[in-house]
Amino acid sequence: MLSPTESESLRDNTCRLLWEAGMKIENERIRSAMLEAGCQQAPSGRIRIPRKLVEQMAARQKKTQEEDRCDQELHLRCGIDWAHHVIWHNKQEEMRRALEGRLLMSAFDCGPTTYYDYANERLVPVDTGVFITAKKFAQATPEIGYTSTWYRHDVPPSTERIDSLVLALKHTDKVDGIEAIDPPLIKYLKEISEIITERPGDSSYLAGSECITSPLILERRSAEDIVERKARGIHRYHVASMPTIGVSTPVTLAGAIVMEAAEILGGMAACFVMDPESDLSGRAIALVADMRNGNSTPSGPEPTLVNLAVRELFDTWWGGHLWVEVFFSPYAKRPGLQAVTENFYGLWRYAKLLGDPSIPYPGMGTLNSGGTGCFVQFMLDMEIRRSQRAMAEKIPVDDETLPIAEICNAVAADRNFLASEHTLAHCRDLWTSPLFLTENPDPARWPGDEKAVLDKCNQLWRENLNNYQPPQWPEEKARSLDDVLARAKRELSVA
Repeated sequence: MLSPTESESLRDNTCRLLWEAGMKIENERIRSAMLEAGCQQAPSGRIRIPRKLVEQMAARQKKTQEEDRCDQELHLRCGIDWAHHVIWHNKQEEMRRALEGRLLMSAFDCGPTTYYDYANERLVPVDTGVFITAKKFAQATPEIGYTSTWYRHDVPPSTERIDSLVLALKHTDKVDGIEAIDPPLIKYLKEISEIITERPGDSSYLAGSECITSPLILERRSAEDIVERKARGIHRYHVASMPTIGVSTPVTLAGAIVMEAAEILGGMAACFVMDPESDLSGRAIALVADMRNGNSTPSGPEPTLVNLAVRELFDTWWGGHLWVEVFFSPYAKRPGLQAVTENFYGLWRYAKLLGDPSIPYPGMGTLNSGGTGCFVQFMLDMEIRRSQRAMAEKIPVDDETLPIAEICNAVAADRNFLASEHTLAHCRDLWTSPLFLTENPDPARWPGDEKAVLDKCNQLWRENLNNYQPPQWPEEKARSLDDVLARAKRELSVA
């Protein structure tokens, strides 16, 4: 995407921004550590980050850059959250084989807070009833390999993440790491990880990121998250920037690239200073302002250009380890055509810039920039993924697929092939879809219109629930998980 001259200019100006303006650090321990590492305090109180420190970090990142590049290939088909969990369990090759063998996909990204009730055409907060249904749906749907732990509104916020993870594990074995939200929850997530995996020191059920707030602010929660992870022996940090182009960055692409790159690079430098031997990565999730109304959306071409340009800078100059998902989520508030269009346009932009037409459709049942989950939208997204998978990359040519004698006889006799034994033997090899129909339109209503397709999706997800079987956890593990939750509630003063 970038010429050598452009790449050097963006690199130099990113470093200039980190030094001249600096980063606001809302934690005294991290501020002190950065000053001791050679940073300086600007008159504004921000911490100026020198290029030398960035280069030290980059030198270490380059040692594992190729390994990370290979790992990143997983997220094109798994999504970033699921890919991370696979990596933390060292199951990359196992996952690659599984993806070759059948359709597997993520559901609902990193966790909705609201649910679109299609039958009643309303948006509702996620409560325990919706939450359990979501987990049962994931468990009962064989194509779902991972689902997120949705955020509930009917439990105390101080322990909601722990409470929801334990509840999710009782209904599905397809959940993985979650965001701690509040740093005091980190120790409990580590204990849960050790219980489930039976590996001392494991922390694979702690995911999340050290989020940077624009402009260049490592705010209190993310800073405390870094400090708490290190204190608990969890040497893994994922720094994310989610700026809105035209609001929290300049409206031009070059300016937005420098802002986003500086935010991620500065956050990673802070983690590097605190924990130099840690597993360190970043994530670019730019949005763009709709200047007609001020809304932030991932659906324009600009976020893809900015995110992938930032990744190119990291790959070229700073040791890689910068992750960019195919498409964040549709902005559409309801299931249907707009959501599908946004997903396809996001895919096309990403695939065009990377020159890889094999990347699958990224939809996974989310709406409203990831804040809303919808089972109907997921069934539609899954059917599109299934149709993509049906596209063969090779054509088998052998005696069974090319019965030339039968073909010659049929042609000589002026016969068609519909009722032939060969067709009867292979007709089920042809792709069919429960959603995309070819019946002639009814004069009053076309069975293939958008409403009919969504109604069918609504029927199909409900049918999936009939296949639900709960996961079988050993009683000792189940009791241990309940004990961790009870202790968290007690220690965090939740009645």
